[in-house]
Amino acid sequence: MQAAPSSSSHDEDDDDEGGGIFAEINITPLTDVFMVLLIIMMVVSSSIVEDEKESSYEKGLLAERALQVMTPDGAEGAEALIPDDIVISVLPDGTVFIENDEIPRDALDGKLAEIFGMDPKTRIVLRADKTADYELVMDVIARCSNAGLKNIALASKDG
Repeated sequence: MQAAPSSSSHDEDDDDEGGGIFAEINITPLTDVFMVLLIIMMVVSSSIVEDEKESSYEKGLLAERALQVMTPDGAEGAEALIPDDIVISVLPDGTVFIENDEIPRDALDGKLAEIFGMDPKTRIVLRADKTADYELVMDVIARCSNAGLKNIALASKDG
């Protein structure tokens, strides 16, 4: 006759085989949910910002950032800015900026001649707001051309 195993050794075997309490928490599904929510919030917030920017221009209000220009929609495949480009911005109120400096219209010819003197092959990127006066935009293009700057690009946003 065999002796019956003691109850204490039998209980220890059950614990080793997985019969005990499971003390780990799997947070992978929770992390996945948070990542999806984060992506959704990023997409929604960027579209809200664009909508607010459009509506502020439609109402005639300038945005908080200086030189924020709502360029018209354009064709895809536009070239990106390169560091040597000079950006001329025309705001809705007719203010003209070269890079980040406001230039009065009577001083524009002198500044363009100075740019031409530094490098005649400089590309001018004209960022005109879509609500800016067309006559002013054409005047800036003509002044660039008269100063010798023939490489002029018109900026637009991918539509």
